[in-house]
Amino acid sequence: MQINGRTKTCGLIGNPVGHTLSPLIHNTLSELLGRNLVYVPFLVQAEGLENAVKGAYALGLEGLNVTVPHKERILPYLTEVDGLAEKIGAVNTLVRCGGGYKGYNTDMPGLYRAMTGDGIRVEGEQVLILGAGGVARAVAIMLS
Repeated sequence: MQINGRTKTCGLIGNPVGHTLSPLIHNTLSELLGRNLVYVPFLVQAEGLENAVKGAYALGLEGLNVTVPHKERILPYLTEVDGLAEKIGAVNTLVRCGGGYKGYNTDMPGLYRAMTGDGIRVEGEQVLILGAGGVARAVAIMLS
């Protein structure tokens, strides 16, 4: 892959991000698909979240994934929030739109597809959710 003036940039914001395999996954896929795109992890402290969102937009980043601890905290800094993400109260994906980013939550649809694809049914079952973050909220909404 050749990074140049036409290379699109996407990334991940969170804290910590040093362990993530997302750059390996996304950069490999970009190369295989012949896309001029690079994916970069960005360590963002809680107090710098608003500036990070504004800075990403100013730098022309196409989109961002959001991980702990920012999935809920990022909502006030978005231009728009998808209806499902608003209901869940957390986002994990930002897409560039006019004037900022629109937030989406792909946790719930992804889990739903995986469960139904494997034939897992929860209707009439007792379920224990371990966790309290954005993913746990998405699971609770899905199960309800």
